[in-house]
Amino acid sequence: MFEKDVFPLTARLAGLRLRTSGLVLGVASALPVFLVVLGVKESPGAASKAFLLFFPYLFLLASQDMSASEVRGGGLENVLFLDGRFRSYLWQKNFVLAAAGGAYACAVFLGLAAWGLGRGTFEAASVLQLGLGLLAGTYYVAVAGALGLVFRAGSNVVVLLLAQAAALIGLILSTTFRTGFVDHLAAGRFPDLGSRLLFAGLAAVFPNLIVARRLLRGGPVVLAGLVLALAVQRACLRRLELRR
Repeated sequence: MFEKDVFPLTARLAGLRLRTSGLVLGVASALPVFLVVLGVKESPGAASKAFLLFFPYLFLLASQDMSASEVRGGGLENVLFLDGRFRSYLWQKNFVLAAAGGAYACAVFLGLAAWGLGRGTFEAASVLQLGLGLLAGTYYVAVAGALGLVFRAGSNVVVLLLAQAAALIGLILSTTFRTGFVDHLAAGRFPDLGSRLLFAGLAAVFPNLIVARRLLRGGPVVLAGLVLALAVQRACLRRLELRR
């Protein structure tokens, strides 16, 4: 069902879509400028920490409107996508977008690392954090891809952001308790099953958290979520048919 020979076409079309997205290009262009300003005003280390925490959102922005508009809008009713090749195209977009985001993130990280080495502030542990950030970014792509089979015109990204807003409100409300979950989160210690389950749920909504050194244990949760999201997406694509 999933054709390997569609990958070059997928790479070209997905790359074209990224290059013509004003939002993606705007954020990708503004981020290095912001990091340079932050690095000059604060330190290269501060710029690196900010980058590692927030760069997974670039993957999410790149994943807006991944499938539904093309499926329902007739964009896949083309001879290039005959014999179910459209399924391969939609599936392989996950890997193209993840690879594009990863290449951009690694390029920016190398610049920050060189700057940090020159100033003596580079920390080797940031390489591990980069890897976890790439995992979080790929998770965003997979979840947005699954949601993109249902939601159109960037609504898949909006759904994820609304879920994060709801989780943030829950965190704020939890600060009203004497010993709330936020205290465990700040310490990176989860002493009971309830707090561990809450952290697992939070990591599923905010995968960026695993970049923080105290919260590295959330990595397996995000990895499991990535596998699950890809499995759901693949199962849905197997049953997907174009409306004629």
